[in-house]
Amino acid sequence: MKSAKELAMEKLGIGKGEKLTGSQKKEIAEIRQKAKAKRAEEEIMLQNKIAGMPESEEKEILKEQTAHSIRKIEAKTEEKIEGIRSKKR
Repeated sequence: MKSAKELAMEKLGIGKGEKLTGSQKKEIAEIRQKAKAKRAEEEIMLQNKIAGMPESEEKEILKEQTAHSIRKIEAKTEEKIEGIRSKKR
């Protein structure tokens, strides 16, 4: 069984001999920063929508929609990062 560190390194491509250029690292950092901002924006919008709302089915639906949007943001982020990693260096 792999440790959390080994799994993280594998996900990041570390230890496979994969070397990223400085511009690739910068591009990946920018993509992650934008994704972090989009996620925060989704979470803030949700909080604004449900503020003061009693527990209801509508509130749960809004939470589920936000969670779905965040998963899409994360998936697109990983897809973009993989694209950068697979570019010829």
